[in-house]
Amino acid sequence: MEVEMGGEEGGLFRKRMFLEELFDRKFVDAVLNEWHKTMMDLPAGFRQAYEMGLVSSAQMVKFLAINARPTTSRFISRTLPQGMSRAFIGRMLADPAFLYRLLLEEAATIGSSVWWEVKNRKDRIKQEWDLALMNVLTVAACNALVVWSLAPCRSYGNTFRFDLQNTLQKLPNNIFERSYPLREFDLQKRIHSLFYKAAELCIVGLTAGAVQGSLSNFLASKKKEKLSVTIPSMSTNALGYGAFLGLYANLRYQLLCGFDQAMVNHFDVIGVALFFSTALRVLNVQLGERSRLAWLGVEVDPLVQSDDLLKAYNRPSEDGTRSSSKWFISKNAIVSGLGLLGIRQGNAESAANEETRAPKARRKRIVRKKVTASSA
Repeated sequence: MEVEMGGEEGGLFRKRMFLEELFDRKFVDAVLNEWHKTMMDLPAGFRQAYEMGLVSSAQMVKFLAINARPTTSRFISRTLPQGMSRAFIGRMLADPAFLYRLLLEEAATIGSSVWWEVKNRKDRIKQEWDLALMNVLTVAACNALVVWSLAPCRSYGNTFRFDLQNTLQKLPNNIFERSYPLREFDLQKRIHSLFYKAAELCIVGLTAGAVQGSLSNFLASKKKEKLSVTIPSMSTNALGYGAFLGLYANLRYQLLCGFDQAMVNHFDVIGVALFFSTALRVLNVQLGERSRLAWLGVEVDPLVQSDDLLKAYNRPSEDGTRSSSKWFISKNAIVSGLGLLGIRQGNAESAANEETRAPKARRKRIVRKKVTASSA
């Protein structure tokens, strides 16, 4: 008997009971009858998978929940082109929370990037808003492509002209994706998928970095004042984005997909799994934003980006004048003290002049003594 964390009656953190997917035609037809649908109401690709017995009853429920009534997912699937629509539906079948995860990633990425731009550019954000906007759009686009590329997907009936394309299609989107009919993922395919996704995301990063680098340098060339944030060259920006997405981001999101799948399979309450997934994804975005700046070599100019630092930089001259005035006051005090000893005293300037002229006076007296000695 399995012991649950929430007690005998379950609880918020109760474990999920694993149930196998039912691919029997009777159960799938029962789901269609319950939704008052027939086989002809299904799209071509999904209908072909249904006829081949590759669709389970659980997948049919997920598909009808998306397309049988007006929802945001159905609106998006009907708005996208046919190829992207099939890919979107396949990702929703594999992970019903895919749209939520994608929107969460985009909101966290845009918010973190905007916050960094405003924090470091400060008053210069009004003059450099186009450069900041370029950075935010590039980061948001790259993050969306990474999440889309590594999300688990159910694909059926897709055939291509070349054998290489058919071979790549049979690879999982991430190393932790579960197998399903006609898609058996062994260890070799998962390793191949890791390197294939690294190369794919590296190409995406090179393209995005080259476009963003060229546009940023073009906009920076029209700025008359010095920029508050350094802008890498086009080649440096392209190579930095390529390495960042292909190596670092690929590894982080591969592990994140595995964590999401483990949470969904472990907890029966979907809200608990989404809570842990949300917390980890927000932390992952914060880590990725800091790491991206280091990979690209972006730095903040401390003398340009902050007026407070500029004021602090100009303070030593003011402090020098103040210290000199205090030094003259102390001279007055010394001169007034010498007056008690019978030494002639005057104002501060005359005292200072006497001190500067004292060596010359001593030299004259020494010469006079030598002359008087010779005359005697």
